[in-house]
Amino acid sequence: MALYVAICLFAALIAVPRTAVHPRVLGIVWGVTIGLAAAHWFAFRVSARLVGAGAIRAHDVRSAVAQLAGAVAVALLASIPVLIFPETLEVEIVELVLAGFIAVVGYAAARGGGAGRMRASGYALAMLVIAVAIAALKNGLAGH
Repeated sequence: MALYVAICLFAALIAVPRTAVHPRVLGIVWGVTIGLAAAHWFAFRVSARLVGAGAIRAHDVRSAVAQLAGAVAVALLASIPVLIFPETLEVEIVELVLAGFIAVVGYAAARGGGAGRMRASGYALAMLVIAVAIAALKNGLAGH
């Protein structure tokens, strides 16, 4: 969920026109995150009931809470540059932070799977390229 939110936030921010009008970056970050988290929670709850024959099991609740915590963590991470950097830089810095997060997740996933540092770095780079391509495709299909 955290990776999903990071990619969607990245897509939303690269769609922001770079004009003299300052975008409301915190509004974008939290609006996208809350919207995705709510939609995910709703779909997860319905599918958990479907699979659980009408009941939601304890591990389903723990999984949903962990996913929502991941979404909030990414939004908090993306909010920090907005509070630190001037308005003229915050969109680009938040994009860099999100790109870094995506790469770190890729690196950690590869290392957790037993890959060496070089292979994990290559995997992280590939994940970042794919995430940027997904964000660009999303924006292209939306007409941004």
